[in-house]
Amino acid sequence: MAVETEVLIVGGGAVGLALAAELGWRGRSCIVLDEGNGVIEHPRTGGISVRTMEHCRRWGIADAVRNNRFPQDYRLDTVFCTSVAGFEVARVSSPSMAETPIPPESPERKVRCPQFWFDPMLSRAAADHPTVSLRYHTRFTHLVQDDDGVSAFAEDLRDGAQLEFRAKYLIGCDGPLSPVREQLGIAMSGIPLLNYSVNILFSSPTLLERAGQDATERFIIVTPDGTWGNFTVVDGRGMWRLTLIRDEEKLDLATFDAAAEIRRGVGIDDLELEVHSVKPWRRTQLVADAYSDGRVFLCGDSLHTMSPTGGFGVNTGIGDAVDLGWKLDAVLSGWGGPQLLDSYETERRPIGVRNATAATANFKGWLASTDRAELLEDTPSGEQVRAAVGKELLEATHAEWESLGVILGYRYEDSPLCVPDGTPPTPDDQSTYVPTARPGSRAPHAWLPDGRSTLDLFGHGFVLLHQAGSAADTGPFVQAAAATGVPVTAQEVPTDVADLYEARFTLVRPDGHVAWRSYTAPEDPAALLDVVRGGLPVVALTPERPGSARR
Repeated sequence: MAVETEVLIVGGGAVGLALAAELGWRGRSCIVLDEGNGVIEHPRTGGISVRTMEHCRRWGIADAVRNNRFPQDYRLDTVFCTSVAGFEVARVSSPSMAETPIPPESPERKVRCPQFWFDPMLSRAAADHPTVSLRYHTRFTHLVQDDDGVSAFAEDLRDGAQLEFRAKYLIGCDGPLSPVREQLGIAMSGIPLLNYSVNILFSSPTLLERAGQDATERFIIVTPDGTWGNFTVVDGRGMWRLTLIRDEEKLDLATFDAAAEIRRGVGIDDLELEVHSVKPWRRTQLVADAYSDGRVFLCGDSLHTMSPTGGFGVNTGIGDAVDLGWKLDAVLSGWGGPQLLDSYETERRPIGVRNATAATANFKGWLASTDRAELLEDTPSGEQVRAAVGKELLEATHAEWESLGVILGYRYEDSPLCVPDGTPPTPDDQSTYVPTARPGSRAPHAWLPDGRSTLDLFGHGFVLLHQAGSAADTGPFVQAAAATGVPVTAQEVPTDVADLYEARFTLVRPDGHVAWRSYTAPEDPAALLDVVRGGLPVVALTPERPGSARR
């Protein structure tokens, strides 16, 4: 007999667990299938972005992520050098987590938290909800869908038992080689090969001391032949990940000497170390041609692959999960309209393309073109070459270290769920984020008199923000919402927040993005609700152009 659930998630990595946490937080039932045992043996992710931390804040795990076991006083500089013990070419100074202030644009700051700590936090956040079940050692094999749902078949890897699941929807969070995507026949478009790379996870507690270095997040090794690779701190206690850049050369594991490569990059022939794992991989820039097929959806790396330069991959995938999660909840609750799930691709595919493109630009920034012939020479001319190469690298990679525009500035320009207000978009700049409540954008953060962030108001249903003194004007909208079953809460905000949002009334979606704003209350509340819930196309809803909320 099939095990029934509302949503079946294939893949229990960070994105699959984030989707389960999102659905569980909303009270929806879901089962996560993963063929592993839940232990992360080769962590790839280390940086948790500001936006992902905002989601963690809503799920109730931000404190745990923020206070993880990575040393709070460990400085997070990036150093370009000829080897870890060699010549320094350039340095990007970054404070430790303890010294990093909360940015004015968010109630959260970015966090260093390796994947083998972060994923279990997501797992616990999901499993804490009684509607969520995590099933490890379970390999998805195939699916069959019909008008009413999806039947999925799997194998228990412990005893070979054949399993069947029945769900209203199935979500493939099963990585870049996604069996779910392959079964659907969805192709990927973009750049299939940027280069071949190799990740080596190793421990060397004396690396920094032997190389004469202080705590550093990343050493990027540059040679006369180009950028050779980079060492990235994992746990701040002696575990590192070396990523080698191999261009068109595939790795031959039979002859590869990982320890020798580590010692070469560090520049110490007798460095004590222990190699834990070696993972060859292909750096690509690909985005799926379609984000769904019927009742089956894709999420995370099954949708988009991108260079890790910038750390956009998993954070983009968690953004996918949040967007899809509230829409699944709305449809399963009965108030989501027929266009709501279709909007997932409309909204998220441009973000996948945008972020993958930005990641590739970051990677190309590592490949300085300045003549490096004398890079290793301990001479005045060698020093001049290093200064020139360092200057070029700092300019070319600035956007990678200052990427708040990518992290917070994404917006759903052509979403059928957001009502344009006629205002021009803010610049979509990779480094600079301009807070805006223009429809489609993430609703800006501001601190409220009670100590909460405006972001703490969002999540369960829609929120109609209204300037202090205008509560009476919200009545018709709230009544119309109650009549249609759309969850809406009216929330009064101070005038300075209304000024920041450039409107007396702003309707914010469950995912924290603005659906509509205006100086005047909606003239046709039922029509506006139909648009934002995915029931009707955007029609001639013409809110007054934003201006001073003090009028």
